[in-house]
Amino acid sequence: MKTILEKITDTKKDELTRIVLPASRMTDAPKRSLTEAIRHSDWPVGVIAEVKKASPSRGVISQDFDPEQIAKAYEQAGANGISILTDEQYFQGHSEYLTRIKQTSSVPLLRKDFIIDSLQVKESERMGADAILLIAAILEPSALQEYYDEAVELGMDVLVEVHNQKETEDVLSVVTPALLGVNNRDLHTFHTDLAVTEQLAHLIPDESMLISESGIRTNADIKRIQKAGSKGILAGESFMLAEDKTRFINELMNGEVTS
Repeated sequence: MKTILEKITDTKKDELTRIVLPASRMTDAPKRSLTEAIRHSDWPVGVIAEVKKASPSRGVISQDFDPEQIAKAYEQAGANGISILTDEQYFQGHSEYLTRIKQTSSVPLLRKDFIIDSLQVKESERMGADAILLIAAILEPSALQEYYDEAVELGMDVLVEVHNQKETEDVLSVVTPALLGVNNRDLHTFHTDLAVTEQLAHLIPDESMLISESGIRTNADIKRIQKAGSKGILAGESFMLAEDKTRFINELMNGEVTS
């Protein structure tokens, strides 16, 4: 029986046949560096806040979903970057959300999707992404290197995501990404454990900034991953479930969210 990740990858292969690249970039808004935004964050760790309507593990997270208002709340809270789910079938996202948010946002935007082909890299740049996610679990090292280099040539940053030691070593054998994300969620089982960041942190070279992804809900979690060496977080569900997102992020980062 196929895992969710395998099903998503199969869907992406089908979607490739339907991608039609726009003739040019769909927004005149300038590109912004996610790497520099994280590096110069005013928070103890940089914050990438995620715009996400649903997920395979939780179903619909936000019934009253207004991507532009959510992004605005994140920006007002001082988020250094905004991650936008563009997968339609499993996360109820859309590329249009990213393009619309780009028109009004002044922080870097990360396209969060399952990229398995060069065409998706080009598509990301055309829709207005400042950065893309490359997931080691679904890419051979040679393909990851190819898409990484192509994204950089197109003026985008790349967040490379790993979950275990082998993936980390495979990635570092071909690239030294400025942003190296450790996903605390196993994409095969969807089990989440912050210990994953702690276990892999020693493998991350000084040239890479460790971004801890998923499972971060309290200030104790922030302190835990910061102690492990994390320079940033990517959080989605905890932010999306907060009624007052601006207040929640400020309280989380300032130590007022303890449980």
